[in-house]
Amino acid sequence: MQVGNTTVTIGGGAALLTLPDVKFMSLTDLDNQFIPSRNTIRKFSDSEDLGDETGWNVSGSVATPINGFGNPILSLNGFHAKFDDKDNARCVTDAANGTSCKFTSLIDDPNQGNTLSSMVTGSVFTTSTQRDVENWGVAIESKWQIGGNVMGVTQMPKRRYLALGADIRGIEQDVTLRGENINPGGGTPNPVSYDEDLDTRYTGVYAAWGGDYSLPFLSELTGSLGLQSSFMLRGGIYHAETDYTGNVSAIGRANAQTLNLSRDDTAFIGGLVLETRKRLGRRAMLSLKSEYEYYSWVPEMKLNDTDVSFGSTFQGINNGTSIGDDDAFSARTTLRLTIGLGPDSLYE
Repeated sequence: MQVGNTTVTIGGGAALLTLPDVKFMSLTDLDNQFIPSRNTIRKFSDSEDLGDETGWNVSGSVATPINGFGNPILSLNGFHAKFDDKDNARCVTDAANGTSCKFTSLIDDPNQGNTLSSMVTGSVFTTSTQRDVENWGVAIESKWQIGGNVMGVTQMPKRRYLALGADIRGIEQDVTLRGENINPGGGTPNPVSYDEDLDTRYTGVYAAWGGDYSLPFLSELTGSLGLQSSFMLRGGIYHAETDYTGNVSAIGRANAQTLNLSRDDTAFIGGLVLETRKRLGRRAMLSLKSEYEYYSWVPEMKLNDTDVSFGSTFQGINNGTSIGDDDAFSARTTLRLTIGLGPDSLYE
């Protein structure tokens, strides 16, 4: 809605986010268990990267013109997206052929050995994982129109603008994993649990350039339908601050393992925003807005590949759990209805 010179917009829609998988269970090579580079045959994706999971998002903005050079528009923008991911994984030990299944340990302690592993052929390891992710952001932005009215021309140039902003974002992950080992002879399953909180804050600044556009081969069609399209290219540098808390408990351990880690790094976040608008009378406008973004840095937990056996001094392939890094891609699509309020003179 428009109140005086201030425009308030709120919308909702679908969202997509790719993040590194959670890999808590692995298949190991018994014939090379003391050779770090050859010990792990594969790690299972105990939780997928959310690429197949579509979430939802809400977004909003408050924009108002201010007095200053170039008649800038000052806006406060924000979004919140949520994703839920469920996945199951299964591993079968085949000791006769030299393979064993293993659940991960968080810390590298040769006096404790593996969290849980099996040397019995036919033993089945399973995991059931729930991952909840929230992705949000708040930015304050100043936008300057460039080009605009040009005298002496028969056709107005397309609208263009430059923008500068300061941005705070977050990716907050909660992982709940429950697993068990069932021996081929039956008996009580050996349970294991893993809980993870992995939160990243991005603080930075960005620049953007955008404006109206039309595709030559569709200009007549979109014009007859009354559609207007715009784009925005955006890129910024951010300080990424990550905090991790993990907890593992399993039968066979006297105490649960708890680990707290943190890491600071630098990230680039850039993307493209596309919007198509349709005016519905003088007061209302319907728009479809899509945002595509690339994160150059997101955390990926490098879980300890665990010590080989109880009492061994072998330090494992990955010496303790650490916060690694990867990249990510996000997409948000929002359908927005803007309705102007106030006297008719605002919309003449």
